[in-house]
Amino acid sequence: MDRNISFGRMTVNRDLFLFLVISVLLGIVAAAENTSMANRLFEDLNFTVMQRSLLETPRELPGLLTVVMIGMLSGFSDIRIAAIANIIGGIGLLFFGFVPAEYALVLMALVTYSTGQHLYLPLSSSISMSFAKGDNFGRRIGEIQGLGSLSVIVSSGLLFIVYKFFDLKYVTVFVVSAVAMILAGFLFLAMSEGRQIKSEQRFVFRRQYKVYYGLSLINGARKQITLTFLPWLIIDTFNQPVTTITFLFFTVCVINIFFKPWLGRFIDARGERLTLKLEAVLMAIVCLGLAFAGSLFPFDVALIIVSVCYVLDSLLISVSMARATYVRKVAIQPSDILRTLSMGQSIDHIISMFIPILAGFVWYANGPSGYIYVFLGGIVLSILNFIMASKI
Repeated sequence: MDRNISFGRMTVNRDLFLFLVISVLLGIVAAAENTSMANRLFEDLNFTVMQRSLLETPRELPGLLTVVMIGMLSGFSDIRIAAIANIIGGIGLLFFGFVPAEYALVLMALVTYSTGQHLYLPLSSSISMSFAKGDNFGRRIGEIQGLGSLSVIVSSGLLFIVYKFFDLKYVTVFVVSAVAMILAGFLFLAMSEGRQIKSEQRFVFRRQYKVYYGLSLINGARKQITLTFLPWLIIDTFNQPVTTITFLFFTVCVINIFFKPWLGRFIDARGERLTLKLEAVLMAIVCLGLAFAGSLFPFDVALIIVSVCYVLDSLLISVSMARATYVRKVAIQPSDILRTLSMGQSIDHIISMFIPILAGFVWYANGPSGYIYVFLGGIVLSILNFIMASKI
């Protein structure tokens, strides 16, 4: 069977083309989650910051169990596991769109979605790197993620317009995104398994990868602070509507079209050590701005600073590709890559499951200004991240 598709004079590998289409579909999912999930919890379901925090530990449990789930599926290739992951995630997202304001049902829907999402995360990087030419792993990941960002731009732009001028229901947003995620799963089934790696090893834990495990542990704590509480700071403390988050996310995606491919090339040229050290420095600056903008500046200026911090934090999420390419370069054998990435994700979630509860309690116990202490904790974690990155 011909594994290439021709577009005039240009020929593209069929599997790569399908993977690019999948990236576009998952861009729709990312747009829905990042622009609408927190707002639905706040506006439709009337969740408080403490309720939002309490959702995170069980919602992040699948991340902790990623290495177990991938180990149980060790007889399948990366491609087939990716198909299963996206179909499961799409079902959970569909459920979330319809679920009423019942905590247990909301939790069930988010855990189902999170199971598929976390199962796919390490697969995304390993599959992307399988299409790389030579050692340009960062470049290939950046190019594929850049296309996904273009999809998110279109999706979040449409959401902004519809939210602004029409009475769009959240259920519609999540139904469309659920269909996109399930369709992505079926497209994975249409890809060839021939190029993918199978492994009979259920788990991989080697001392040679200890720096990666350390980076994963610190990143799990640091990222959860901004992932959970930065949108909540904008929505609750600064009283911003859904259109504000949508606009900021749209801005991030426009920048990411160029930033992700550039970052991939930067990683290939300058190395993971420098990239991850720069991430730590910038993350400390972000947390500093989030902690003190509201108390040091007038409301309008503080909102601008917090918005810039949101954009910068969202861009820094892409630095995860540096951790992935680091694993690819130090892997003892190719079959170690996915198992090591999944182990890193599980280690990441050992601490990220509990950080939201601790940080949420700190915010709640200290009243309206409690968020200051939450983001000061983020600065401490950024320092630890810098120290660990220096060991590469």
